[in-house]
Amino acid sequence: MRAAVALRAIALVLSVGGLPALADESPADPALSSEAFDALTRGKTMDTYDAESGLYGVETFLSGQRVIWRDADRCIHGTWQQVGEQICFSYEDKPDRPVCWAYHDRGGWIMGWFEGNRQSVPIMLYPSKGGPVGCEGFVGA
Repeated sequence: MRAAVALRAIALVLSVGGLPALADESPADPALSSEAFDALTRGKTMDTYDAESGLYGVETFLSGQRVIWRDADRCIHGTWQQVGEQICFSYEDKPDRPVCWAYHDRGGWIMGWFEGNRQSVPIMLYPSKGGPVGCEGFVGA
């Protein structure tokens, strides 16, 4: 199963032109504002991938800048807000340690760099084929 997920992630990276081309910095590629990010995500569930581990989580974006993150190990509620050019998430398990990303619209999907560092491995958010996630009945790994 993990191999299939990794192969799917590699196929997704290759289908969008490969990692080096995605990391090119351009003044014509500004980070998403909170308004733009909210417009692209609110009411949606997004699968989150990276080129190293493949699909590693699913997040449902609710109104009021609220989210539910679910992966193999945890299912948690959180909120997000814009801080500078980044979107920072605070989750209930570590409310004092926000996780920040600079997100960029890729027309149908979103690319993000941790703390805006384009030298890091980016994450890719794609609309999920599944429905909203919830924590009811979550057991974890």
